[in-house]
Parts: sequence; C-alpha cells; structure tokens
Amino acid sequence: MADATGDEKARFEAQAIAAIEANDPASLRTILVQRLAENPAALRPGDLGDALNKALELSRYDMADELFKRGATWNYGTMANVLEGAREDNDWNTKAIDVALANGWDINEHYEHVGGALVYTISSAESGGSDTAALKVAAHLLSKGADANEGQQTGQNPLELACGMADRDMVALLLAHGATVHKGPKALLEAADQGSVEVMRMLLDQDADVNAHPYGKYTLPMYVNDEGWGSALHCAVKGGHADAVKFLLEEGAEREYRNKVGVTALELARKLGREDIVRLLESK
Repeated sequence: MADATGDEKARFEAQAIAAIEANDPASLRTILVQRLAENPAALRPGDLGDALNKALELSRYDMADELFKRGATWNYGTMANVLEGAREDNDWNTKAIDVALANGWDINEHYEHVGGALVYTISSAESGGSDTAALKVAAHLLSKGADANEGQQTGQNPLELACGMADRDMVALLLAHGATVHKGPKALLEAADQGSVEVMRMLLDQDADVNAHPYGKYTLPMYVNDEGWGSALHCAVKGGHADAVKFLLEEGAEREYRNKVGVTALELARKLGREDIVRLLESK
C-alpha cells in the first residue's frame, strides 16, 4: 500500500491533470495553492512534470506558464508530449517551445539517453520526409537557437539521424541552418545505407568526402566490427542498393578500400550474392 506522501502526490497529480484536460486554469491555480497549504515543500519540480507535459501536449499554454512559474521543469519526456500535440490547427504546437524558453529552458539541454530536443524530434519522425509535424517543430527549434550540429553525447548527430532515415526534407532543413558534414561525419554512410541518392547528392554538394572512413572516437563497436561499414560504398552494398553503388562509383568512390574488418565493397557484394552489384564494381 502506498504511504501517505505517495497517496497525496498521486491525488495532486490526478487533480492537476484533470484541471488541465478540462482547460480550467482557475481550478489548476486552486489545486496548486491548496497543495502548498498542505505542504509548503510539496511543489518540487519533479512533482509537476506530468502536469506540465500534459499542459504542453494539449496546448494549454497559460497553464503551462503557471506550472513553470511554480517550479516545473522540462524533463526528458517533455518533447514527446509537445510532438504528440503538434497539429496544423494549433500551429504545430510550436508555442509550447516559446513558453518553455520564456521560462528559462535551455533549448540545447541534453539528456544522456535521448540527446537534446532537436535530436529527439528528428528521431521521432517518420522516415522519408513525410512527417510534417516533426519538420515544423524542428524548424521552430532551429529558429530559436537549437544547435544543428548537436554534440554526439548520445552518438546521435542531427544530420546523421536525418540521413539514416532518408529524410530529404529534414536534411535540407538542417543544412540550411548550418549543419555540416564535418560535424556529422557518418551522414554520407547513413544515406548510402538507405540507398538515398538524392540525400547523398545533397551531402556531396556540401563537400562531403565520398571516400570518408569515419571510424572516429564516436564510432561504436557495432560499426567497427560490421563488414558493411567503413565507407559509403560498403554501406550501399550492404543495403543492396545498386543505384546508390552506381552513383557513388560515378562520384569517385574508391573500390579497393578495405574496412576495419578487411573487406572490400566487391568482396562484400560477392558474400551477399548480389551479382548485379558485383558487375558494377568489376566494371571499369
């Protein structure tokens, strides 16, 4: 059985969320005042997180502002709620970001297991550039100062993520806001793995090296030990993307490079039984 403190917290959270769902700011203020009267130390930031996230999800910006002023803080799950409420009829819920910023939120705040708000937004998008909500929210984050070259604390760079989803529109957005292939060294390989010639062309236009071998300090063992990693050509072969292989060869991809496992792209194609790609790699 929950203790009294746990019961009080659960009751408070349920009441606050009910007031938010009913779009009743007066009731929410009354609940907050009563909670403080019961226990002056009750409204710690962690006790307000669920209510804040619900307010931002439902675009109840005045109530979100009230909660921020009572000490609520943006947490690792908040971006999910903002995206859940992102619809065209509420301007994609971008005002949720503005309210948070007005209350001191750091737009580039990192959470160890999910990265920052921009990385979370991109990773939540549907592949192929079809997710309008994620694109609109990402554009607003970038316009408000989100770092398009967010550090790789989580191994997830925004540009690399977007390329790994073949998200042409997101890639274009990031490049327009200063994302660089130098800060996202795996971007071309991720695009090749998806077979996206269009995205690869965009990256090469931004001076990506067609023969880059990004085995830097951020590369996980899963890449180092992967026969299908090492160069964009290896990635395209692994994915079975003949059009991407042809494109990379036309752009000067090195055929003889051996990755960390000691395999060339041609040897990989033979192992995979892709005779069409073998013919491409053997042709001069």
